[in-house]
Amino acid sequence: MRNLIDEFKSKVDSDAVISDFPEITETETPIWRGGPTTLSMLDKYSLAVVVLAIHLVFFAGDWLEPEGEGSVNFAIRILVNMVDFSGVLGFLISMLVLTKINHYANFSTSGRWTTSWLLIISAIPAAWKVMDFIEWIAGFAGSEFSNPLPSWNHLWFAILGIFSFVVMSTLTVLYQRSFDYAITDKRIHIRKNFLFVDSSVQGISFHKIENLKADPTILGKILGYGNVHVVTGSGVGLQVESIGVGVGIATDSSEPLHGFRKVISAVFGLITKQRQRTEMSADPANCLYGVKSPMDVYRLINELMDNNVGPPGTETSLPGSE
Repeated sequence: MRNLIDEFKSKVDSDAVISDFPEITETETPIWRGGPTTLSMLDKYSLAVVVLAIHLVFFAGDWLEPEGEGSVNFAIRILVNMVDFSGVLGFLISMLVLTKINHYANFSTSGRWTTSWLLIISAIPAAWKVMDFIEWIAGFAGSEFSNPLPSWNHLWFAILGIFSFVVMSTLTVLYQRSFDYAITDKRIHIRKNFLFVDSSVQGISFHKIENLKADPTILGKILGYGNVHVVTGSGVGLQVESIGVGVGIATDSSEPLHGFRKVISAVFGLITKQRQRTEMSADPANCLYGVKSPMDVYRLINELMDNNVGPPGTETSLPGSE
């Protein structure tokens, strides 16, 4: 037990941890420090690549002309023609489908900010073409309205794709670096500081921990990273998730339902009825998200919990701690 704690303690810069975590008290001794690894954000980077790829497909559809014979070239030729023919409308549909799948698949990229960004990126070419159409209509009406944007062409697909990829990748890097974790001999500290507008800090005493779980994914087991969930009796580390089908019939509650409508409402009520379940939160602000060697961190916390057995206010400190 002591060897494990001493091993972690020897690798941490105590002065740096205390400097970066002002909430650490003088009676605490830093044991470990970490944060989300780059690989833990792989799904976010992958989404940025997919968005870029969709843009480049519609950019290439304007000039790519596959040559040669064979089933592969024939399939590519059909795809290129479809992309070229559908243009902005096909792009809009493709991006909306991607947004829908991403939102309902419950990935870590399914949050409202990513969804909003995908919708904005989806709508830019369509809005651009609408402005061109309004200018064309205004010309017939004798209006002097002029589209302030340059003329649309397929090159803008590539420019917008690269812009979107850079923005999404940059924000992912900043998001990853906004989380900082520290473990002392008395508590676990979790800090968040994203773009100086979304900040939080919490300290979890070992005697308040009721459940501890290391949860590396299959890829995480191979590459050596994963989540360590810390759950307290007050609900820290948990989230409530609704499960069900979001389909229903809107009705005026002031009107009573009769006959067939009442039956239909009852049927759809069963379909749309949702149940809720409580599960461990995968929010980086509520767990040790994507840290290196999660099983070792899990063992460390377990050992420190054993050292802090007792009622609140009677935690024991490591020998040699201040």
